[in-house]
Amino acid sequence: MVIPSEAKTKPAVTATEALGLLRPGMRILLPPGCGEPSTLVEELLRQSQRLRPLTLMGGLLLGDYPFCAPSYQDAFRWVTFHAMPALREALRRGQAEFVPARYADTPWLFGPDGPWAADAVLVQAAPPGPDGRLSLGVSTSYPLAVARRAPLVIAEVNHAMPRTLGDSTLAWDRVTAWIETTRPVVAYPAPRVTDVEHGVARHVAELIPDGATIQVGIGAVPEAVAAALGGHRDLAVHSLLVDAMLPLLRAGVITGARKTRNAGRMDLGEIMGTEPLFRWAHDNPAVSMAPSTVIHDPAVVARLERFVSVNSAIEVDLTGQVNAESVGDRQMAGVGGQFDFVLGASLAPGGRSVIALPSTGRSGEVSRIVAQLAPGARVTTPRYLTDCVVTEFGRAELRGLGEAQRARALLRLAHPRFREPLEREWRERGQAL
Repeated sequence: MVIPSEAKTKPAVTATEALGLLRPGMRILLPPGCGEPSTLVEELLRQSQRLRPLTLMGGLLLGDYPFCAPSYQDAFRWVTFHAMPALREALRRGQAEFVPARYADTPWLFGPDGPWAADAVLVQAAPPGPDGRLSLGVSTSYPLAVARRAPLVIAEVNHAMPRTLGDSTLAWDRVTAWIETTRPVVAYPAPRVTDVEHGVARHVAELIPDGATIQVGIGAVPEAVAAALGGHRDLAVHSLLVDAMLPLLRAGVITGARKTRNAGRMDLGEIMGTEPLFRWAHDNPAVSMAPSTVIHDPAVVARLERFVSVNSAIEVDLTGQVNAESVGDRQMAGVGGQFDFVLGASLAPGGRSVIALPSTGRSGEVSRIVAQLAPGARVTTPRYLTDCVVTEFGRAELRGLGEAQRARALLRLAHPRFREPLEREWRERGQAL
């Protein structure tokens, strides 16, 4: 690895030495997704007794949150804007805390002016490129913006991390200490996709015009949507790149040729997939990474013509309210970028936002089209911003419709065996159809 001249006075150290800079009571920010610095996280666990109490912070992680195990109850606290099922018991114990926040606000949330200002940021980076700077590789969303201003930055420089282009880099003088590793980047295996999700995806694909810029969330439905776009032309991708998009890139479906901002390149905050995707992204000029201050800014999204956001949900009620976060009052996910992209799409020329979900859950036992959101359920997207809802039974265009019209349109998206009970419940609430 070629080390820039200004960094030669700061040689690599061991993980033990690097985390020796941390002190009890600090707030430590971790990158999300495939950017998790695994060696540094493992060292945190080894130093837990020395560091107790420590507040760890961040978004969606792909592992089992080992620092939230009951054995670390007195050592670590996890503060997150994206709850996961693996955190259920930690949330109940108070070992984890959920902060409702839009992805666009996370650089402020964890930045020096925010209520959860990070004392230190742990990052994973690729070895320095020709410019001598450290690329944060597959994860720039909130880690990059915060690391550029944090008091202390510790880097895991991993030879397996792809070096990505765009606004993805840190100067060496922002790094207080660094370690060198060669280990597989944390992978995001493609979720299992059933015939139901493929059915949903076919309806979504009909809404996406050639030349569109698409944003998809994570999960089975967005993965299926990517797989359904093989017949499209000159698509562009915004925010997230996943494995399902690699065949579209290789087939020339995704080109960004008609993009109205940064034509020919994908503006990304996260790359979540497996080694073939990471290898494709390495030094690829089609990739333009950026922080969330750009990627999730609705004003930036609003300048993208034919922008189409595709996100999923836990349930949608007959007025068009979207809950993508909770089962009742139990937090299962977070606001994420859904609201940012729905708002941006509503302002973009030719923009569309799609909420795509199977009509049922729990192996068909419950309807995900509901008369009213469950007690305590969170509203992720308010009904006045919901544009289009899709299930395997079709789509409902809601923008500009009255409540009775919305209810009729959404009832047609419910599974047939739930339509009559939903209609009866709607009427019992004094609502007309």
